[in-house]
Parts: sequence; C-alpha cells; structure tokens
Amino acid sequence: MIGAAQDWLEARVPFDDAARQQSLPLLDRAAQALLDADPTGRTPLTVVDLGAGTGKSAAWFRQHLTPRLPGRSIHWLLVDAHEPSLEIATQHLADADTIVTRLSGLPTALANHLPEHPAPGTLLLTCSAVLDVLTQGDVEAILTTLTTYQGVGLFLLSITADWHLEPAHPRDPELAEAFADHQRRDGKLGAEGGQAMLRTAREHAVQTTHGNSAWHLSAPRDTEFTRRFLTERVAAAVEAAPELEDAALEWLETRNQQATDQLNVTVDHCDVLVDARRSR
Repeated sequence: MIGAAQDWLEARVPFDDAARQQSLPLLDRAAQALLDADPTGRTPLTVVDLGAGTGKSAAWFRQHLTPRLPGRSIHWLLVDAHEPSLEIATQHLADADTIVTRLSGLPTALANHLPEHPAPGTLLLTCSAVLDVLTQGDVEAILTTLTTYQGVGLFLLSITADWHLEPAHPRDPELAEAFADHQRRDGKLGAEGGQAMLRTAREHAVQTTHGNSAWHLSAPRDTEFTRRFLTERVAAAVEAAPELEDAALEWLETRNQQATDQLNVTVDHCDVLVDARRSR
C-alpha cells in the first residue's frame, strides 16, 4: 500500500510528527474510550495499523498510546499490501505481527487474528496519511471491521483539498485543482478521504469526531523540504493536466526562489476518530 518514494516518506517524518502533536486530543479521546470499555485493563488490546508501510506510523502510535494505557497488554498488527515495506517495519517493531493484504480484504484477513466474539473496545484501528489513497470500498471494509468487532478507529493526517501559500500566486488554485484530480485517479478518494470516512461511519450509525493536523512550512527554516514538497505537487499536477506544464514549471521556479526567504505554506489534514463500541 506504500504509494510514494521511500526517500519522500522519510523526508516528511519530522513534519508528520509535528502535525500529529495537534492530533493528541483525539488520541486522548481514543485512549479514554478504550479505558471506559475495560477499566481494569485486563483484556488484551489489539492495535492494527493500516497501510503501515515501513512502520513509522505504528511507532508513533505505540510511543504515544502506551503511556495512556498503563499496564494494558497490547498486540500490534501491521497491515499493508506491500510486503517488502512490512519486512522493514518489523526491524523497528520486532514484536509486531504483519498481514499482507489490500484493505478491501481487511475483515477476512483479520478473522484469524481476532476473537470470534470480541469484547467492545478491544480493537483499535489506526493509520496515518492513508485515507486519501483508499477507495470507497476500502472505507466500507474498515467500517465493517470496526462494527463487527465493536472497535475504535483513529485515522490521522488525511490530506484535504486545502493548502495556503503566502504570498499568494494566481496559479495556486489551478495547480491545486490539478493535484486534486491526480489524487482521485483509479477510483481513489483523494482529498475526500477524511470526509468519506466520516460520512460512511455516520451511515453505519457509528459515533465520530474529527480534528485538524496541518503542516506549517516556513522560510527559511523549511526551505529544502518546501521545495521537495512543491516539486512533488507540480509533478502530480502536470501528470493530471499536461497542458499546464509550462505554466507549472514557471510557478515552481518562482516558488522555489521564495522558499529561501518569504514563502509560508500550510497544508491541511483531517483527523478522524470512529467509536463503534456502540451505536448512537
């Protein structure tokens, strides 16, 4: 399920971690839901990180979730369709088990790892920067899993259609639209991923909460990463709209110059908490 170059995924780690600091209130709510379901902490908890890639997301969740559930026995499962990435992940999370599957097959894939008659709040599904690359069928599979096992889901860093650049440029909206089109290729949800999860959960009569976890990139502190980010966006936009290539490259040259001393970029993300322990 890993869909981007490994060096790009590595480059964004500190910016994802900074953004996820804004996600901690939702993590607190997820932990409280799990505590409410089992105040004694005697029932083992299974945490399944979806689209786990090389394990960076699961490592973050483990670092921040474990202190919030003191004494709780936690079993970690990493799920991804890209087996080589999971092999790397297990080097960092040696005690985690892995499942190679597409998320559309999640309910079946988890059947051998979860109890047939689970107690509410003994399953937590997590992911970071994954909902935008899913299809509606994948989202349905995730919600089916949560409702079947009466679990909790915490899905962070789902990209939205909103990005803000200061100073503004007349080409900003056009390139943003082309990038959004690129993200929706092959039936993927793209910038609608977070909203699709919220809407589908509500259709399943499941409680939801959402928040925001933006990247904040500022010149000159983040010049190198900002340039890489803008280059990636332009490449995707031009792939979706080749007729924009000349204008997009001119825009990129201007933005790269501004990235040394004046450009500020805010990239919005949507966080979603789903609590399927009980219906509304």
